[in-house]
Amino acid sequence: MIKEVVAINTTPNIQQIQPSTRKDALTQWVKRTQEILAYRSQQGLQFNRLYNLLRTKRLTEVALESVLQNQGAKTPGIDGVTKYDLETDEAKQELIDELNRELCSKTYKPRPVRRTYVPKDNGEKRPLGIPTMRDRVVQEMLRLILEPIYECHFYKHSYGFRPFRSTHHAALRLKDLIGNRGYKYAIEGDIRKCFDSIQHKKLLQILRKVIHDESVIYIIRQMLKSGVMEDDAWSVTDEGTPQGGIVSPLLANIYLNELDQFIADKWEHITMVERQRRRRRGEHLPCYITRYADDFVVLVHGDEQQAIQLKSEIAEFLKTELHLELSTEKTLITPVEKGFDFLGFQVRKFTGATLITPSHKAMNKFRKKAKQRIEDGFQNDNDAGAIAYINQYLLGWGMYYRRVSSSDAFREADHYIWWRVFRTSKRLRNVKLYGGQHFKAHYIPYANDIRRLNRRHKGRNYGVWADKEHTVAHIIMALRFIPIRYINQHPQLNPYIPEEREQLEKRVGQLGLPPDQIPEKEYVPDYGWEWQITRQYVLELYGHRCYRCQKSIKGQQAHVHHRKKLKSWKSRQQANLIDNLVPLCRTCHTWHHKRHQKLEPTNSGNT
Repeated sequence: MIKEVVAINTTPNIQQIQPSTRKDALTQWVKRTQEILAYRSQQGLQFNRLYNLLRTKRLTEVALESVLQNQGAKTPGIDGVTKYDLETDEAKQELIDELNRELCSKTYKPRPVRRTYVPKDNGEKRPLGIPTMRDRVVQEMLRLILEPIYECHFYKHSYGFRPFRSTHHAALRLKDLIGNRGYKYAIEGDIRKCFDSIQHKKLLQILRKVIHDESVIYIIRQMLKSGVMEDDAWSVTDEGTPQGGIVSPLLANIYLNELDQFIADKWEHITMVERQRRRRRGEHLPCYITRYADDFVVLVHGDEQQAIQLKSEIAEFLKTELHLELSTEKTLITPVEKGFDFLGFQVRKFTGATLITPSHKAMNKFRKKAKQRIEDGFQNDNDAGAIAYINQYLLGWGMYYRRVSSSDAFREADHYIWWRVFRTSKRLRNVKLYGGQHFKAHYIPYANDIRRLNRRHKGRNYGVWADKEHTVAHIIMALRFIPIRYINQHPQLNPYIPEEREQLEKRVGQLGLPPDQIPEKEYVPDYGWEWQITRQYVLELYGHRCYRCQKSIKGQQAHVHHRKKLKSWKSRQQANLIDNLVPLCRTCHTWHHKRHQKLEPTNSGNT
């Protein structure tokens, strides 16, 4: 069958769209363009005039705004330009015009990336390549074009650096295969220096299977060959994709998709007749791959010998076809009854159940980082800031692992945090246990609760800190009270197909996506863990009476209102000051938010 070559000559006209702002118009135009690309890619067509999209100022403008919203925009490349240098409209427009001229005349040339290193858990350092701001914009433009095309070609059970997918989906896939289908052995794959060993020639060959526009291929080649600047010394890059580039994860997925298809062709993509024939011959028993970036696990239904044979075939394929090396010492074959680690989780089969829990390595890493945070937080004489600094890490860690079976891990972490906070504070303040001016002024143990208020919450927290006036309390966050919410299997829908994206957006809560993948919603205030105890104190201070009508309020009728919302403050601590809080009954609280009138106490309802 001969596939048609598609030329993208026309794109949706921005003048045909009538949104409220130009930003909305550009967003809709990009969304519609991506839908067209995805639809044609789904039909198995190829593309030969994608460079026309790179010439449009509209795409450049959208890519620039996306880059500036990224946290990495604060880090400069070799030119020293950051997001702060592009705060004005004039500076943005100048960069857009410059890139557009170079892309239209085909004189654009990427600059070398700035090499930096980040420490790894094993003591080694991972090299990162930081492109310049102008190169990030072009990479973002390439990502906006290539991602909807290749989303239709990717293997359905690869989950790394793809929209609406997360590490939890990958772990849940393994749990389903082990628990419901009875897979016995797991091949824990580890590719030695995967991102640094990707062959440029092979990558471009894979891209040419779908992209028949040599101008686009040439730009990608120039990016790969741009070189590295380290200590004012330039070095050539003959292989690898720079970790830190915007388009690098996508290119790595395109490259490693060949491995996914190789494993899938052994069992998943063959017919039922061929499966029966292979069973009779004993060639291969069922095997499935689950991959997240360069980490992958292959589950084998057969015995250990068949798993060893499959491992050698994978190593041979990586070496001959992709020019990658499988780490023999880190690539293990493990029975599922013993459990194996994957993406910070431990997947293990027990009698009657298969559980996903935080791995031992993840728990040790948690203790190490939590200890460092506690030490750094209590160095200054600001216990409230220290508690907030600690809670920030605890909340992020807990929200990541609350999607799996983490009850025991949360209780263990809570005990460690309480013990470490108490001992560290006591040592740095040079006071005795439950003694000294510091603990009399700041720490509120259960037995010596000054306000007799926190005793009712002793099941909800295990350390309360207050300022000297005891107007604001700060709670050491308890992980065990973070609600555990399991996620469903990924529905394997394409986010660039309108009907399928609509279904994905409806199932965001069930997918358990990270914050950066959740579609924007209406602002919902979040006042933090300190809010619960401060709320109780305000109710006690006003005698459990409504500030406006003076009615007695208890239970669900007791509301606490912020005079100024969180948006008006720079931090939660400021928003939760006692002077900013008043108790209201449900009726008065509803009346205020509907009328938006200034709160004034009345004498109605006095008793």
